[in-house]
Amino acid sequence: MTDRQQDGVAAAIGAQIRRMREARRMSAADLAREAGISKGTLSTLESGGGNPTIETLSAIAVSLRLPLGDLILPATPAKPVVRAGTGAPEYSKQELLHRMGAGVLTEVWRLRIHRTGQRIDSPAHAHGTVEHVYVAHGALLVGAADEPTEVGSGDFVVFTADVPHCYEATADDVDAVCVMTYPATSW
Repeated sequence: MTDRQQDGVAAAIGAQIRRMREARRMSAADLAREAGISKGTLSTLESGGGNPTIETLSAIAVSLRLPLGDLILPATPAKPVVRAGTGAPEYSKQELLHRMGAGVLTEVWRLRIHRTGQRIDSPAHAHGTVEHVYVAHGALLVGAADEPTEVGSGDFVVFTADVPHCYEATADDVDAVCVMTYPATSW
């Protein structure tokens, strides 16, 4: 991992610690005390600095009443993530498409567009909003308005929705499910 990648990981972890702390309505002093670390160490971590041990991150996670993975996973994808559904199972199959972390509010929407070329434009949502779209039928361009991603039946896409974004049918009778998550502290 390059220094630049490490800096990005540290910044994502720091931002997630701060988000989760604020979602719990804890002060930095309270979290530092409960985790057994100094307030300065916590401040450094939240600002994306430092090189915390797994023990430090674990103590913070326990103090926030979260699994450790909720601090390590980035809250928003850097680029759209597309996963196509796999082939039909012989009997049955369960597939994990994406894991949503703690500290978010979730809304589930059904999205239907009747004709090719019809488009829904959406303004930017609150900072940290992420949309997870599964296409059940049809095909569409979806995501940031200036760089949408093409997805079709059986595809799953994740993108940040705190920028203007769109849904444009590239086939008739689009039927999709959109799960929107946003930080609990955003409203």
